[in-house]
Amino acid sequence: MAYSVTTPSNRVSLYSSGLEPVFGRLFDQAFRDFFAAGDNPEQALKKLMMDVTETDGGYLVHADLPGIDKEAVKIQIDGPRVTISAETRKTDEKSEGGKVIYRERSASQFYRSFELPADIDSATAEAKLENGVLTLTLPRKVQVAAQQVTVK
Repeated sequence: MAYSVTTPSNRVSLYSSGLEPVFGRLFDQAFRDFFAAGDNPEQALKKLMMDVTETDGGYLVHADLPGIDKEAVKIQIDGPRVTISAETRKTDEKSEGGKVIYRERSASQFYRSFELPADIDSATAEAKLENGVLTLTLPRKVQVAAQQVTVK
């Protein structure tokens, strides 16, 4: 591996090429976007954290959905692609004498789409939500052997 030393003359070529301002803006924007999502309490979309385990008959998925009702969870299976989405809206109000003196509202959306190595049998797939953890049992679709047709 070769190491190079950056000298003032090397830096001049980068600046004069016109690429430094472009890369600088891209880096700054990525940096702002990364930290802005964590600072915003009304973050529009949260990444769904999950574990996927391969079993003999298919796949087992554990996904964290804290504070989500099971009615708000949507699971879509299309061949090997699985999409999990959920939305929650909470309203906490404290009032004194019929007059609201404190109000805090929040809404969260969770979304994750991923592809597994094999097609999933959506007819026998199962989902269970307990204590904020979604458990998906996703059996592989039974592959039908190719059949030969006899010419008459």
